This record gives sequence, structure tokens and C-alpha cells, in this order.
Amino acid sequence: MTERLVSKRLFDGVLVSGVTGSGAQSSAVDLRMGVVRLESLMFIASSVASTPDISFAYAISPDNVTYGSYADETALLTSSVSLTNPEGWHALALPTILGAFVKFSVSSTGSNPTDTRVTGDLWLRMNQ
Repeated sequence: MTERLVSKRLFDGVLVSGVTGSGAQSSAVDLRMGVVRLESLMFIASSVASTPDISFAYAISPDNVTYGSYADETALLTSSVSLTNPEGWHALALPTILGAFVKFSVSSTGSNPTDTRVTGDLWLRMNQ
């Protein structure tokens, strides 16, 4: 069986406020049809005012109606300031997601500038 990588845009220049815990949520991703595994979450964060500081989390659902809390799963990234170049492209390895649906959240941390924008893509390995 042939497999291919597919990119799904989760965040497209979303504004992530400087207030701790504020952020944008992506729409649900259906993992039931043809998804072999989630490969990575690639993202770039930018700010004119200062260095962006963001975090990523995810929540799962069996039915796309009832989701767990983002706090139920280990955060994918708690602070982008810890990265060598916080304003460059980065790829986060993803754990095995044990649910039929998943959604992602990008949030600010306490030191985040108010003009932070984030673009992020989910890379999926799919059956052909």
C-alpha cells in the first residue's frame, strides 16, 4: 500500500494575544479515514514588538462532539522561547493520538508580545 504526506493548515496567521492562556483553537481533524499517523506540527511565530512565546496543546474526542480538556494530554510545547530561533520554522513531533478526532490549540505564555501571529500545518501520513 502506498503512503503519502499531506499538509492540513491549522492556523493561518492567527493573532495570539499577550495575555497568558489566550489563544486560537483549530478545527477538528478526522483521523478515521486513511490517516496512518500524525507526523508533525510545523509552525512559525512572529512578532514585530519582541520575541514570541507560545505553547501548543491538543485534545481528543471519540465523536467530534465531546472533547477532553487540553490539560488532559501532555503539552506539545510549553514555551517557544526555549527554541534556538523562536521566529523560525519548527516541527514538533507528535505522539500517537488515540482518538478518532483531534483538535489543537496555540496559546500565549506570560511573556508573549500582543502582536504575535502564528501559522501552523499538521503533517499527516495517509494511505493512497
